Amino acid sequence: MSVEPDHPALGRLPTPALIVDVAALERNISRMAAHAEEAGQALRPHIKTHKSVEIARRQLAAGAKGLACATVLELLHLIEAGLDDILLTSPIADPVKADLIAQANTRAKIAVVVDHPLQVALLSEAVGTHGGELDVLVDIDVGQNRSGVAGIESCIAVARAIDEAADLRLAGIQGFAGQAQHVVAEAERRQAAADVAEYLTRCRDALVAEGFTIDWVSGSGTGTSRYDMGGPFTELQVGSYIFMDADYGRLEGGAEAGLDFERSLFVLATVVSVAREGQVSIDAGTKAFAVNGPLPKVVIGVDGPVEFAFAGDEPGILKLGQGTPTPPLGTRVLVEATHCDPTVNLYAGFNAIDMDGRIERWEIGARHV
Repeated sequence: MSVEPDHPALGRLPTPALIVDVAALERNISRMAAHAEEAGQALRPHIKTHKSVEIARRQLAAGAKGLACATVLELLHLIEAGLDDILLTSPIADPVKADLIAQANTRAKIAVVVDHPLQVALLSEAVGTHGGELDVLVDIDVGQNRSGVAGIESCIAVARAIDEAADLRLAGIQGFAGQAQHVVAEAERRQAAADVAEYLTRCRDALVAEGFTIDWVSGSGTGTSRYDMGGPFTELQVGSYIFMDADYGRLEGGAEAGLDFERSLFVLATVVSVAREGQVSIDAGTKAFAVNGPLPKVVIGVDGPVEFAFAGDEPGILKLGQGTPTPPLGTRVLVEATHCDPTVNLYAGFNAIDMDGRIERWEIGARHV
């Protein structure tokens, strides 16, 4: 962290507060852009990580070809801000969402993914109502077992349905290997990425053999990004690299595996109780951190090792390690994020602080209503 938790600017914020170290954020954006440029690879950063127009613009300014998003709300949030070339990476099965997508398609360059012919029919009907042509990718299950067509024959069938649908254009394929991004052992993570690449290549080649043109292959993520830059992907949907978190902090490989990114996202909290020996309580619990990731390991502002533990909705506990002095009541600390994406979703905005101590408020948009 470029700025310490006792910085006067942070002292004026009520806690818990979501903090972005702008200098570290910019270094992360630049590093990923440099990796991609060196490999001749395109980036399509995933805004589900930050849900921020300000950060999206910085990624585009660094050379990203476009943006990826996970929800229709995120798609509309970006379009309202005047951003363009957006891929919706989750399939939909809702006529209301299909209609919103079709309307958005008349305002910006967008694309969507599907894994079933009924989704194709929904989108075709909606686009036919509003006009234009919508780019559609076949979503392929590459091992996450969440969504995506299972098997090459199903891939061909869905591709054919898109190709035959009015007002839709078969644009390519998507294969997101979420299960590979957080494999701790570097050799195993590399092999998981290789397995995904091999399967996606077979899917692409099978579609080409059927007469389809497949020039767009989207996927990847922060954990396997360096391995995926050689193909078959034509663009990488990297997201967490801008912030990093406790989950990515466990991964082996470091800079050699392309994980040369810094923590830039923290929760600012205050020590609110020192009543028990060997621990203090802070005002950041399960309403301040996502609970689907490893517990934070990095705590800035305490002079020695500590262990974080949840203690309820509002409080968290810092268990003091051997030789760690008890921080005084009112001490400010910066705690790394558990899982960055859902942690961000808990807040309405970032407090973005630069090296000079200036704080800007960056909106976090497109949260569920």
